[in-house]
Amino acid sequence: MKEEQFTLEEQVFRFEKEETSWRLDLKRSEVDSQDLRNLWILDLHHPLFLEQSMTADQDQIHLTYQTDALGLSAEEIQALPVSDRLRLAINVLDLAPALELPVTFMLHPINLFVTKDAQVKIAYRGVPGMMVPRKWDQVEFLRQAKCYAVTLFGDWDFMELYQGTLELEDLPDFLVEIRDAASLEEMKALLEKAYQERKEEEEKTLTLVSSRQHRIFKLATVWLSAVVTLLLLPLIYLVFFQAPFKEKLLQADTAYLKVDYTGVIDELEGVAPSSLPTTQKYELATSYLQGLNFSEDQKKVILNNVTLKSDSLYLHYWIYIGRHDFTQALDTAKRIDDSDLIIYALRKEIKATRDSEKLSGEQREKKLSELEGEYKKYWDARSKLLEAETDETKSSTSSSTTASSTEGSSTESSSSTTASSTESSDHKE
Repeated sequence: MKEEQFTLEEQVFRFEKEETSWRLDLKRSEVDSQDLRNLWILDLHHPLFLEQSMTADQDQIHLTYQTDALGLSAEEIQALPVSDRLRLAINVLDLAPALELPVTFMLHPINLFVTKDAQVKIAYRGVPGMMVPRKWDQVEFLRQAKCYAVTLFGDWDFMELYQGTLELEDLPDFLVEIRDAASLEEMKALLEKAYQERKEEEEKTLTLVSSRQHRIFKLATVWLSAVVTLLLLPLIYLVFFQAPFKEKLLQADTAYLKVDYTGVIDELEGVAPSSLPTTQKYELATSYLQGLNFSEDQKKVILNNVTLKSDSLYLHYWIYIGRHDFTQALDTAKRIDDSDLIIYALRKEIKATRDSEKLSGEQREKKLSELEGEYKKYWDARSKLLEAETDETKSSTSSSTTASSTEGSSTESSSSTTASSTESSDHKE
């Protein structure tokens, strides 16, 4: 394990870094909220951030970040050719889209994970107004990006540069130009120009290899071509199907974090619920529920049962309801074996059948007859069950009246929560 730390705004950030994970502990007093629900947004899933998990005790909040075992250490980064370090500085600028997310972060080298191909991911992120950094915008991002770029080409300390010495240091000419850049666009253009020039210089100094090494290279190329041919079909699938699908998921995550429920629905439109990971199922089901015609109390009851730990079929049910696919919703409710969900789906299907312009009069009457018969069957069964529970409660002895009443009330409330919420909703429709 390796420990690294830095101080920003008088707060110490001490990382414990292992091969596949980083750990950071924050004092509760360093966060301007004692309600951990305000920090859930930090567990966002985004390609520019490391995956994070969070736990807490009375004194501290523990943050763990998952890393790739094949990352570059600070020593390995300093040993890279100049062109590769310039490319890394450019890649840090590519983190700018994260400014649009509802979190803050820092570009300190200790807080950035660099992959073997010089891609950069952010570890620590904070809730605006509650956690360091308190001030975070494009101006701060530009200054920190300049400081990071300078540290790649000498033994300069990031925090000293950030706190004022950046303007005082005697830097090489190309770093002076970068330091004086007025915008992210100007800085990126300067870095790309320096990268191209340095790359051309390095290519002119390539080392000659022996004919034996050349033959080995040619043979390896033949084998590599064969492997590439074998991997062509999976690659096509990855590029044309899997990558766009993952992009949809990322866009949906971003929309959900912005409380843009319509955006979540639009991004995942047409995607089968069974194809979605649990997180996106939860986000989509929640987004549809926000748009259904429930009272605030009804919506609160249902949303309390819709969590990341909910049964997949339960999430599927609300997705089908939101998409007006009531036939699938009814089938799903029967698989769950929940009479309240079945009754609600039947009511929605009955209403949709009455409003349908695609059915002939005869077809409509036949389908309505079947649906209403099925609805009556489930409603009668549910009513008998509730009556039986009521009778059982009334027959209890007087010595256990209070306990029995409490248990009966709790059972009835639990078993009919969905029916009560949904039936009231249907009357509103």
